Amino acid sequence: MKRAGVLSLALLSGAAALLTPGSAQAQAQERRQPRVIAPELVAPPPIDSTGLERAQPRSPLSELAGPAPEPKPQDTLYYRPVAIAAGMFESEGRTITIAGIRVIGADQSCDASSGGAWLCGKRARTAFRYWLRGRALECHAEGEEADEAASDNESDAPMRCSLAGYDVGSWLVENGWALASPDGPYAEEAKAARNAGKGIFSGGPSGS
Repeated sequence: MKRAGVLSLALLSGAAALLTPGSAQAQAQERRQPRVIAPELVAPPPIDSTGLERAQPRSPLSELAGPAPEPKPQDTLYYRPVAIAAGMFESEGRTITIAGIRVIGADQSCDASSGGAWLCGKRARTAFRYWLRGRALECHAEGEEADEAASDNESDAPMRCSLAGYDVGSWLVENGWALASPDGPYAEEAKAARNAGKGIFSGGPSGS
């Protein structure tokens, strides 16, 4: 009977030791510790970073992932334009000169093939007026001219214009109704018009 009592007392002491706060906390920490399985398989290999170099970024897979394109100049619509010279028109109280060309004034005369002179300026203005037919033009200034036009709403700085998608300056020069500016984009059109005898290079009404 005495032996059974001693055994019961030992069991109670062991149970009490298991239920102490320190023992419970130790068991909880042990359960939270991750189990390391085959560390030689999952551990990253040692890397010597002294010889590494940053690679250049690859090209985008498509244009959608590339950088945003440069913003295009904002076009302004000019309604019911009236030609006052070949390459110059009035609209809504403003006078607009076409960029990249040398305007043929309405009072300018040209050498006639039969001798004398003919009023090529008036003929050029009439051709430009008939081509416009009062249709709206889309125009914008470029470079320093754009800054000038933005700072002064009444500025008559030369502008690039288009009519129904066709470049106005190109039409004037290729048909011989304007001269190309030395630093403009219409040198080839001017050469072709001169060689073909168009517009002011026609030698007069009889040959135009």
